[in-house]
Amino acid sequence: MLQAAHAAMYFWKIVGTPSNHAHAAQLLAHVYALLKLPGPAAQYLSKSLPHFTQRDCAPWERAFAHAVAANVASAEGNAAAYAKHYADAKAIAAHITDPETREMFSATLRVVSAPNS
Repeated sequence: MLQAAHAAMYFWKIVGTPSNHAHAAQLLAHVYALLKLPGPAAQYLSKSLPHFTQRDCAPWERAFAHAVAANVASAEGNAAAYAKHYADAKAIAAHITDPETREMFSATLRVVSAPNS
């Protein structure tokens, strides 16, 4: 999974747009967080999160960005950021209208478990 994510980043750096670069960095952040490697996860998140939170992006892009940010915060042991990003992801996901995209988002949340309240 990590090698595939790095390959995607390499490919999109050559032929992609800034949006493609942000999606590739987001994928790497997510994978590193899943591997419980918070340093590189945070590094890649810092390259992707601003793209999705400081621009007019589609709800699915913002929801995924916050879900990945929650995953990175969890890997870092930052409970407050974890809870905030997770709640933001769920709230924004309510605006995803495409059923297939909703299912992909749900699959992401299955690997980014809900924070303890």
